[in-house]
Amino acid sequence: MTDSLYYKTDEVSNKLNLKALLFITVIFVFIWIMNLLGIFINDTQLFWKAAIFIGAIIIVVCIYFRIAGFSRPEGKYVLLTALILTINITYVYLTYHITLVLIFPLIFAALYRSKKVLFITYAINVVGVFISTPLSYNYGLCDANAVLTTTSTVADFIEKFPTLKPITETPVLNLELFYALPRCLIMIGVIPLLTHITVVIDRQTKKLIESQETNLRLSREQQNTQQKIIFSLSSIIESRDEVTGEHIHNTSDYVSFLTEKLQQKGEFKEVLTPKYADLAIRAAPLHDVGKIKISDAILCKPGRLTPEEFEKVKLHTVFGKNIMAEIIGDIQDSEYLDIATQMAYCHHERYDGTGYPQGLKGEDIPLCARIMAVADVLDALLSKRHYKEAYSLEKSKEIMSAEYGKQFDPVVLSALLDNWDEFVGLYTKKRSSAAGIVENNVSPYPQAS
Repeated sequence: MTDSLYYKTDEVSNKLNLKALLFITVIFVFIWIMNLLGIFINDTQLFWKAAIFIGAIIIVVCIYFRIAGFSRPEGKYVLLTALILTINITYVYLTYHITLVLIFPLIFAALYRSKKVLFITYAINVVGVFISTPLSYNYGLCDANAVLTTTSTVADFIEKFPTLKPITETPVLNLELFYALPRCLIMIGVIPLLTHITVVIDRQTKKLIESQETNLRLSREQQNTQQKIIFSLSSIIESRDEVTGEHIHNTSDYVSFLTEKLQQKGEFKEVLTPKYADLAIRAAPLHDVGKIKISDAILCKPGRLTPEEFEKVKLHTVFGKNIMAEIIGDIQDSEYLDIATQMAYCHHERYDGTGYPQGLKGEDIPLCARIMAVADVLDALLSKRHYKEAYSLEKSKEIMSAEYGKQFDPVVLSALLDNWDEFVGLYTKKRSSAAGIVENNVSPYPQAS
């Protein structure tokens, strides 16, 4: 079983218990209303002191979770300690009116599926009760008659144990023995039930996590199936055109580089989520899949294409879209299919609206296609093709920069240009020895990449 998934359930418990802590403020509002109605007649000044203490505790806890998050292991101890303090402050104020509220920290501790946490919470709660009871008496909140009644009730018991008589004559000790202790025993009474609940919650949590792990495994298998399809299609392309095959691998790496840099800068964060970036990288090899329907005579032709041949090459975007629907349309992950289709269909659109096949402009072009456009042309410039030699890094950067805001999304292109030195390191690592580099001023456009 994955420990990270198991302990992630603590995060859920922390959030639930924080809501319970915040609910204490609702209780205090209720008490204030009861005071106004004359149902609870308590010291108003003391009420505000208790409210200030509880408010301070809640603020400190909220700040802690704001900084540390809900997943830290010690978070449960911070919350349970705050709950015990809050409950005991409330207990001091209302005394016997809310004896059952002392059980709340134990109930919340059971959510953490740990007997150890449950018993530690009980022990701290007991200490809190023995401290809060005399405080309640000192503030005059305990009913003096209750003390006398308790004393008379145990008179026969005291006669049998004369050494305990001094306790009955000391109100605070009397309260501890005959008021606080019974309440602690009441809490002991619920321990077996809560222990059972802890075991049940732990068992159900493990079953849920096992189910999640099964779903994750199936998801990984689905992703592996998708990748097998991708590489199978890529192999078909590569077997027909070695240049295009290499282009597939290069552009995948460049898409990965661009998405990483865009994420680091916080660009397009509403769209470019980690999942979106992962799917774009995985779908990148399929962007030229439509070329399998372009004849070898055109695809592998040395030299420049005629206008008629170039029009045929441009159809690979439409063919790619159709192939997506025909071959991987049954894959359940619709987001993956959408991204793969957008990349295949729109990666030759231009930011200024003069591209093909639809003539989309600006952000009407899907983000994944705008990223692929930069990666696609970058590799076309740096690679040797049937109709051209490879350009140098400097010349390629110059040509790319000239298309800023024209062919390319300026934000996406900036992610490349602002990190050019790092890209050069990636490129050098991929191709330690480049051949056929020429310096010239002839742009490969309008040739298809």
